[in-house]
Amino acid sequence: MELDKFIAETLSDIRKGVREANELAKGEYSNAVAQNSFFLRPGSKQELGAGIEFDVAVTTKAEGKGSAGAKVRLAVMEADLGGGGTAAKENVSRIKFTVTIGNWIG
Repeated sequence: MELDKFIAETLSDIRKGVREANELAKGEYSNAVAQNSFFLRPGSKQELGAGIEFDVAVTTKAEGKGSAGAKVRLAVMEADLGGGGTAAKENVSRIKFTVTIGNWIG
């Protein structure tokens, strides 16, 4: 999976998960005006419980298949298994960053 898609899907899934958890919690109460139980706090300071921290292993892979061209790809860690006459070089790096939350989500 490409890094940009991984980040977008992860953030979307987290937001959706928090909202779904709140809906499930509200269903446990007979009170129709039940409050949300779970929130994502705005900001980026992890020590305050804010932001969403990513620590991702990223691979870059240079691949050639018997031609002069090579393909370079940046992706979240994944594995492809298969045969063939392919020469490949793969490097793994770690990227750590925090995504700031702009407003309360919950």
